[in-house]
Amino acid sequence: MIQCINNATWADSTARLVMDAIEKTRKSRDACDVMLTGGRSAELLYTAWAALPEFDTLRNVRFYFGDERCVPPDHSQSNYGLAMRTLFCHGVPQNCTVTRMAAEQPDHAAAAAAYEQTLPARLDVLLLSVGEDGHIASLFPQSEALSETRRRVIAITAPKPPHDRLTVAPSVIAEAKHVFVMALGETKAAVFQRAKTEPQSVADLPARLVLGATWLFDPHCPQ
Repeated sequence: MIQCINNATWADSTARLVMDAIEKTRKSRDACDVMLTGGRSAELLYTAWAALPEFDTLRNVRFYFGDERCVPPDHSQSNYGLAMRTLFCHGVPQNCTVTRMAAEQPDHAAAAAAYEQTLPARLDVLLLSVGEDGHIASLFPQSEALSETRRRVIAITAPKPPHDRLTVAPSVIAEAKHVFVMALGETKAAVFQRAKTEPQSVADLPARLVLGATWLFDPHCPQ
């Protein structure tokens, strides 16, 4: 599904789409499991989302993270830190929880295994940003993590700094109910176009894992 949104209203419109998906889930089972992402697009979304009056009325939402850099939680490169500075700048809504990846621990594999134990069997809402190289979460082109089938969270070495990271495996993404992929700008719209029209492997372009998701573009919308 493609959503093309005016650049001036992109963050607000995207925040409302995500809120609608959360509320729909909460009406059916009175709870919702949401996985957050990082990046510049996420920062725009989180700032707008936190400003929505209904954000403070959220209840029984459990927030998780799809990937994390192996840095302290207050580091400028931390996805958790980004969320706390923007989405949760006024605090976590009542009866909601935020479960972070403790990626700063020296034993990255152990940190990944511990986080795996906290995840629900299936996510209700999953937010992703796509990179200019087509990576999603911290699943980069040609990464061995793309073929992981046993673990749900893994420690990886990324081709860009910070190199040490934790990320969810493809199975977590594939099993999520509502997946939103943020793709702002002409270059990221081109990634979607390439993923859709060039039938090559996921290893070449991990974004192919989420072609069936809701892709959120600004005016650089692919045809």
